[in-house]
Amino acid sequence: MQTPFWAGDWRKLAPDFTEEISVKQLPLAKIASVAALLLLSACGTDTDTNGIVDDDNGSAIAGGSQDIDWLPAGLALPEPHTVLQNSSIGTRTQLLQVSVPDDPSAQVPGWKAALETAGYSVTESASNGGLLFNGLDVESGQIAISRPQGADDYMIQIDISRQVQ
Repeated sequence: MQTPFWAGDWRKLAPDFTEEISVKQLPLAKIASVAALLLLSACGTDTDTNGIVDDDNGSAIAGGSQDIDWLPAGLALPEPHTVLQNSSIGTRTQLLQVSVPDDPSAQVPGWKAALETAGYSVTESASNGGLLFNGLDVESGQIAISRPQGADDYMIQIDISRQVQ
C-alpha cells in the first residue's frame, strides 16, 4: 500500500518559528514601517484655525443648559458651567456632564425639592454627595458630584434611563 502524499513528513512543510528572522530578510517590513510613519505624520496639519472648529461634537460648550430638553423639570444647573458631554446612549439613556468652578453641593437640596415637586421619588447618595431618583417615565436617574483628581473644577454628572415603553 502506498503512503498518501499528505501523510509524509509534514514538519518539513511547517515553518520553524523558533529561528530568529532578521529585518534584512523582510524588506516588506521596512516598507510597511516607512509607510506607517508617513501616514501618521500626515495626520497633523499646519493650518491655523484660530480656535474655530466647524464641527466639533466633542467640544466643551459654556452655558448651553437651555439645549438640554431631557432634564427633569426644575433642575437648574449652576452658572457658570461648561457642558463637557451631552449624549444619548441608545434610545433610553441620556448622559450629561458639566464642569463648574465652585462646589455644587449646596445645589443638592434644591435639586431634591425640584425632583420631588415634579413627582419623582428621591434618595440622597452617600457615595457621591448626589441624588438617586426614579418615577414618572424615569426607571433610574442620578445626579453625581465629583472633583476629578488634578482638576480645579467640579463635575456634575446627570444620567437618566427611561422606562421601556
